Amino acid sequence: MSDNPSTNVVEMANQIAINLSHGKTQNQCVIDITSHIQRFWAPSMRQQLIKAVAEGELEIHELVAIAITQLTDYSK
Repeated sequence: MSDNPSTNVVEMANQIAINLSHGKTQNQCVIDITSHIQRFWAPSMRQQLIKAVAEGELEIHELVAIAITQLTDYSK
């Protein structure tokens, strides 16, 4: 992983999306990704992910992009 914290959280989120997406509908994948990030990530990590996606400089899995809009701290 890179030294950039934003790169790290994006890579982790993308890996979560890959791991949780097998054999499920898109909607179920988004629910599972959102739930995992909400339950297991610190608020600071979620904010880093939200910021990284908003800046658009890093490659993000399409399911992660959808999932972050469902996070409770997305609008903060």
